Amino acid sequence: MTQYIEVPTKPLKIEIPEGMKVVSMDAHGYEGQSLLGRTWTKADMREWCGNKSWDWILENIISNPKYSLQMGAMERKNQIVHKGVKGSPWRIKARPMAEFLDEYWEELPW
Repeated sequence: MTQYIEVPTKPLKIEIPEGMKVVSMDAHGYEGQSLLGRTWTKADMREWCGNKSWDWILENIISNPKYSLQMGAMERKNQIVHKGVKGSPWRIKARPMAEFLDEYWEELPW
């Protein structure tokens, strides 16, 4: 079945390839959740990682030697901030971390 998107303000038709479908922008609840300028807490990071435990995130992402270059670069740019004191809050710049997760998604032991 051929599907088309029609834009009401301009005469524009876009054919959707067979086997694909149009999904509303808010189908996953992410509309308005731009990562630009956003800071994640530990809870936000856990949510974006499928509610994995914070220990899992530390072991498999932040403190994993395999990703030490990427995480070190993020720390030097203050995109990951933690004072190293127990109870000190973590602050993670959302966009760079989301880009990292997207790039290395297949490698992580989900």
